[in-house]
Amino acid sequence: MLKALLARLKQGYRTGTFPPAPPNLPPDFRGRPELDAGITADEVAAMKKICPVADALAHDGACASLDLGRCTFCGRCAKVCPKVRFTREYRLGVFRREDLVVKAGAPAYVPPVQTDPAAKALKHTLQMREVSAGGCAGCELDANVLGTLAWDMGRFGIRFVASPRHADAIYLTGPVSENMQLALDKTYAAAPEPRFLICAGACAISGGLYKQGRLPAEPALFIPGCPPHPATTLEALLRFTGRQHESRALVPLR
Repeated sequence: MLKALLARLKQGYRTGTFPPAPPNLPPDFRGRPELDAGITADEVAAMKKICPVADALAHDGACASLDLGRCTFCGRCAKVCPKVRFTREYRLGVFRREDLVVKAGAPAYVPPVQTDPAAKALKHTLQMREVSAGGCAGCELDANVLGTLAWDMGRFGIRFVASPRHADAIYLTGPVSENMQLALDKTYAAAPEPRFLICAGACAISGGLYKQGRLPAEPALFIPGCPPHPATTLEALLRFTGRQHESRALVPLR
Protein backbone atom coordinates (compact mmCIF):
# COMPACT_ATOMS: atom_id res chain seq x y z
CA MET A 1 0.00 0.00 0.00
CA LEU A 2 2.84 2.39 0.89
CA LYS A 3 4.52 1.74 -2.46
CA ALA A 4 1.26 2.45 -4.28
CA LEU A 5 0.81 5.76 -2.44
CA LEU A 6 4.39 6.80 -3.17
CA ALA A 7 3.97 5.93 -6.85
CA ARG A 8 0.76 7.95 -6.98
CA LEU A 9 2.45 10.97 -5.43
CA LYS A 10 5.32 10.66 -7.87
CA GLN A 11 3.03 10.46 -10.89
CA GLY A 12 0.99 13.47 -9.85
CA TYR A 13 -2.34 14.48 -11.36
CA ARG A 14 -2.79 12.67 -14.67
CA THR A 15 -6.45 13.31 -15.52
CA GLY A 16 -6.86 15.53 -18.57
CA THR A 17 -8.40 18.98 -18.41
CA PHE A 18 -11.35 17.93 -20.59
CA PRO A 19 -14.01 18.94 -19.78
CA PRO A 20 -14.40 21.91 -19.52
CA ALA A 21 -11.23 22.58 -21.51
CA PRO A 22 -11.20 21.37 -25.14
CA PRO A 23 -9.93 17.81 -25.65
CA ASN A 24 -6.46 17.13 -26.98
CA LEU A 25 -7.43 15.65 -30.34
CA PRO A 26 -4.91 14.00 -32.71
CA PRO A 27 -3.85 16.00 -35.79
CA ASP A 28 -5.66 13.63 -38.15
CA PHE A 29 -8.90 13.61 -36.15
CA ARG A 30 -12.03 13.58 -38.32
CA GLY A 31 -15.09 15.07 -36.69
CA ARG A 32 -18.52 16.06 -37.96
CA PRO A 33 -18.36 16.62 -41.74
CA GLU A 34 -19.63 19.63 -43.64
CA LEU A 35 -21.13 19.37 -47.12
CA ASP A 36 -21.27 22.39 -49.39
CA ALA A 37 -24.46 23.19 -51.22
CA GLY A 38 -24.43 22.25 -54.88
CA ILE A 39 -23.02 18.73 -54.65
CA THR A 40 -24.35 16.97 -57.73
CA ALA A 41 -25.72 13.47 -58.12
CA ASP A 42 -22.68 12.56 -60.21
CA GLU A 43 -20.34 13.68 -57.43
CA VAL A 44 -22.28 11.59 -54.93
CA ALA A 45 -22.05 8.60 -57.28
CA ALA A 46 -18.27 9.06 -57.49
CA MET A 47 -18.00 9.14 -53.70
CA LYS A 48 -20.20 6.07 -53.35
CA LYS A 49 -17.78 4.06 -55.50
CA ILE A 50 -14.97 4.39 -52.94
CA CYS A 51 -17.06 4.57 -49.75
CA PRO A 52 -16.90 1.42 -47.57
CA VAL A 53 -20.55 2.02 -46.69
CA ALA A 54 -22.02 3.44 -49.89
CA ASP A 55 -25.48 3.74 -48.33
CA ALA A 56 -24.11 6.47 -46.06
CA LEU A 57 -24.22 8.87 -49.01
CA ALA A 58 -27.40 9.92 -50.78
CA HIS A 59 -28.79 12.47 -53.22
CA ASP A 60 -32.53 13.07 -53.39
CA GLY A 61 -32.39 15.02 -56.65
CA ALA A 62 -32.01 18.35 -54.91
CA CYS A 63 -29.63 17.87 -51.99
CA ALA A 64 -26.77 15.57 -51.01
CA SER A 65 -26.55 14.05 -47.53
CA LEU A 66 -24.22 11.94 -45.41
CA ASP A 67 -25.55 9.61 -42.69
CA LEU A 68 -23.20 9.66 -39.70
CA GLY A 69 -24.99 6.61 -38.35
CA ARG A 70 -23.47 4.60 -41.20
CA CYS A 71 -20.28 6.61 -41.85
CA THR A 72 -16.96 5.07 -40.78
CA PHE A 73 -15.20 8.47 -40.95
CA CYS A 74 -12.58 7.08 -43.33
CA GLY A 75 -12.41 10.42 -45.15
CA ARG A 76 -12.34 8.94 -48.65
CA CYS A 77 -15.31 11.03 -49.79
CA ALA A 78 -13.46 14.25 -48.91
CA LYS A 79 -10.50 13.15 -51.03
CA VAL A 80 -12.74 12.65 -54.06
CA CYS A 81 -14.97 15.70 -53.57
CA PRO A 82 -13.53 19.01 -52.24
CA LYS A 83 -17.08 20.05 -51.31
CA VAL A 84 -16.91 17.62 -48.37
CA ARG A 85 -14.79 18.48 -45.32
CA PHE A 86 -14.30 16.77 -41.98
CA THR A 87 -14.13 19.38 -39.21
CA ARG A 88 -12.74 19.16 -35.68
CA GLU A 89 -16.25 18.99 -34.21
CA TYR A 90 -16.16 16.06 -31.79
CA ARG A 91 -19.57 16.63 -30.16
CA LEU A 92 -21.45 14.11 -32.26
CA GLY A 93 -23.92 12.47 -29.86
CA VAL A 94 -27.62 13.00 -30.66
CA PHE A 95 -30.90 11.80 -29.22
CA ARG A 96 -32.77 11.19 -32.48
CA ARG A 97 -31.65 8.98 -35.36
CA GLU A 98 -32.60 11.56 -38.00
CA ASP A 99 -30.24 14.11 -36.46
CA LEU A 100 -27.29 12.01 -37.65
CA VAL A 101 -28.02 12.89 -41.28
CA VAL A 102 -25.86 15.82 -42.42
CA LYS A 103 -27.36 17.68 -45.37
CA ALA A 104 -25.47 19.77 -47.88
CA GLY A 105 -25.58 23.48 -47.13
CA ALA A 106 -26.93 22.92 -43.61
CA PRO A 107 -26.50 25.76 -41.08
CA ALA A 108 -23.77 25.68 -38.45
CA TYR A 109 -24.15 22.65 -36.20
CA VAL A 110 -25.17 23.05 -32.57
CA PRO A 111 -25.34 19.87 -30.45
CA PRO A 112 -28.89 19.09 -29.25
CA VAL A 113 -29.86 19.69 -25.63
CA GLN A 114 -31.42 16.95 -23.52
CA THR A 115 -35.11 17.52 -22.75
CA ASP A 116 -36.09 14.07 -21.44
CA PRO A 117 -36.69 14.44 -17.68
CA ALA A 118 -36.03 10.73 -17.10
CA ALA A 119 -32.53 11.02 -18.57
CA LYS A 120 -31.85 14.30 -16.77
CA ALA A 121 -32.69 12.54 -13.51
CA LEU A 122 -29.40 10.67 -14.00
CA LYS A 123 -27.44 13.91 -13.66
CA HIS A 124 -25.47 12.72 -10.63
CA THR A 125 -25.01 9.07 -11.57
CA LEU A 126 -25.18 6.99 -14.73
CA GLN A 127 -24.52 3.27 -14.42
CA MET A 128 -24.09 1.39 -17.72
CA ARG A 129 -23.82 -2.28 -18.62
CA GLU A 130 -21.74 -2.69 -21.77
CA VAL A 131 -22.76 -5.30 -24.33
CA SER A 132 -20.37 -6.10 -27.18
CA ALA A 133 -22.75 -7.63 -29.70
CA GLY A 134 -20.30 -8.84 -32.33
CA GLY A 135 -18.03 -5.79 -32.53
CA CYS A 136 -14.37 -5.69 -33.59
CA ALA A 137 -13.34 -4.40 -30.11
CA GLY A 138 -12.52 -0.89 -31.37
CA CYS A 139 -15.55 0.75 -29.77
CA GLU A 140 -15.18 -1.40 -26.68
CA LEU A 141 -11.53 -0.45 -26.14
CA ASP A 142 -12.14 3.28 -26.57
CA ALA A 143 -15.07 3.08 -24.14
CA ASN A 144 -12.95 1.26 -21.55
CA VAL A 145 -10.33 4.00 -21.83
CA LEU A 146 -12.83 6.34 -20.18
CA GLY A 147 -12.30 4.50 -16.91
CA THR A 148 -8.56 5.20 -16.82
CA LEU A 149 -6.84 8.03 -14.96
CA ALA A 150 -6.50 10.06 -18.15
CA TRP A 151 -10.30 10.40 -18.59
CA ASP A 152 -11.76 9.27 -15.26
CA MET A 153 -15.44 9.41 -16.15
CA GLY A 154 -16.14 8.17 -12.63
CA ARG A 155 -15.63 11.73 -11.37
CA PHE A 156 -18.98 12.50 -13.02
CA GLY A 157 -20.68 9.47 -11.49
CA ILE A 158 -20.55 7.59 -14.82
CA ARG A 159 -19.49 3.95 -14.58
CA PHE A 160 -19.69 0.58 -16.28
CA VAL A 161 -21.20 -2.04 -13.98
CA ALA A 162 -20.97 -5.83 -13.98
CA SER A 163 -24.69 -6.57 -13.82
CA PRO A 164 -27.58 -5.17 -15.88
CA ARG A 165 -29.64 -5.22 -12.70
CA HIS A 166 -27.49 -2.35 -11.44
CA ALA A 167 -27.62 -0.42 -14.72
CA ASP A 168 -29.53 2.64 -15.83
CA ALA A 169 -28.59 2.04 -19.46
CA ILE A 170 -27.27 -0.62 -21.80
CA TYR A 171 -24.20 0.60 -23.70
CA LEU A 172 -24.31 -1.29 -26.98
CA THR A 173 -21.42 -1.79 -29.40
CA GLY A 174 -21.29 -4.02 -32.46
CA PRO A 175 -23.87 -4.82 -35.17
CA VAL A 176 -25.80 -7.37 -33.02
CA SER A 177 -24.76 -10.70 -34.50
CA GLU A 178 -27.16 -13.63 -34.59
CA ASN A 179 -25.33 -15.34 -31.73
CA MET A 180 -25.58 -12.21 -29.55
CA GLN A 181 -29.23 -11.38 -30.20
CA LEU A 182 -30.67 -13.41 -27.32
CA ALA A 183 -27.95 -12.27 -24.91
CA LEU A 184 -28.66 -8.63 -25.75
CA ASP A 185 -32.41 -9.09 -25.32
CA LYS A 186 -31.96 -10.75 -21.93
CA THR A 187 -29.47 -8.13 -20.75
CA TYR A 188 -31.76 -5.27 -21.69
CA ALA A 189 -34.76 -6.97 -20.07
CA ALA A 190 -32.81 -7.45 -16.83
CA ALA A 191 -32.15 -3.72 -16.41
CA PRO A 192 -34.67 -1.99 -14.11
CA GLU A 193 -37.12 0.61 -15.39
CA PRO A 194 -36.65 3.28 -16.55
CA ARG A 195 -33.85 1.96 -18.72
CA PHE A 196 -32.12 3.40 -21.75
CA LEU A 197 -30.33 1.99 -24.77
CA ILE A 198 -27.16 3.77 -25.88
CA CYS A 199 -25.80 2.84 -29.31
CA ALA A 200 -22.10 3.62 -29.71
CA GLY A 201 -20.40 3.31 -33.08
CA ALA A 202 -21.64 2.82 -36.64
CA CYS A 203 -22.14 -0.92 -36.14
CA ALA A 204 -24.51 -0.49 -33.20
CA ILE A 205 -26.40 2.36 -34.85
CA SER A 206 -26.90 0.92 -38.33
CA GLY A 207 -24.82 -2.22 -38.75
CA GLY A 208 -21.99 -0.21 -40.29
CA LEU A 209 -20.12 -2.50 -42.65
CA TYR A 210 -22.38 -5.38 -41.70
CA LYS A 211 -26.03 -6.33 -41.58
CA GLN A 212 -27.63 -5.10 -38.38
CA GLY A 213 -29.49 -7.33 -35.99
CA ARG A 214 -32.61 -6.33 -34.09
CA LEU A 215 -32.34 -3.75 -31.32
CA PRO A 216 -34.28 -4.47 -28.12
CA ALA A 217 -35.62 -0.90 -27.89
CA GLU A 218 -35.45 2.52 -29.50
CA PRO A 219 -32.06 4.03 -28.59
CA ALA A 220 -32.07 7.10 -26.38
CA LEU A 221 -28.57 8.17 -27.41
CA PHE A 222 -26.61 7.69 -30.64
CA ILE A 223 -22.81 8.15 -30.54
CA PRO A 224 -21.44 7.86 -34.10
CA GLY A 225 -17.89 6.95 -35.06
CA CYS A 226 -15.73 3.99 -36.00
CA PRO A 227 -14.89 3.99 -33.16
CA PRO A 228 -16.13 7.12 -31.34
CA HIS A 229 -13.29 9.10 -29.81
CA PRO A 230 -13.31 9.01 -25.98
CA ALA A 231 -13.95 12.77 -25.92
CA THR A 232 -16.96 12.26 -28.20
CA THR A 233 -18.35 9.57 -25.91
CA LEU A 234 -17.78 11.40 -22.63
CA GLU A 235 -19.25 14.64 -23.96
CA ALA A 236 -22.30 12.77 -25.28
CA LEU A 237 -22.89 11.01 -21.95
CA LEU A 238 -22.66 14.29 -20.05
CA ARG A 239 -25.10 15.96 -22.42
CA PHE A 240 -27.38 12.93 -22.29
CA THR A 241 -27.81 13.50 -18.56
CA GLY A 242 -28.33 17.24 -19.03
CA ARG A 243 -24.84 18.25 -17.92
CA GLN A 244 -23.83 20.21 -21.00
CA HIS A 245 -22.42 22.97 -18.78
CA GLU A 246 -19.61 20.54 -17.97
CA SER A 247 -18.97 19.72 -21.62
CA ARG A 248 -18.47 23.31 -22.79
CA ALA A 249 -21.06 25.74 -24.12
CA LEU A 250 -23.15 24.44 -27.00
CA VAL A 251 -21.80 26.69 -29.73
CA PRO A 252 -20.64 25.85 -33.26
CA LEU A 253 -17.11 24.41 -33.37
CA ARG A 254 -15.03 24.16 -36.52
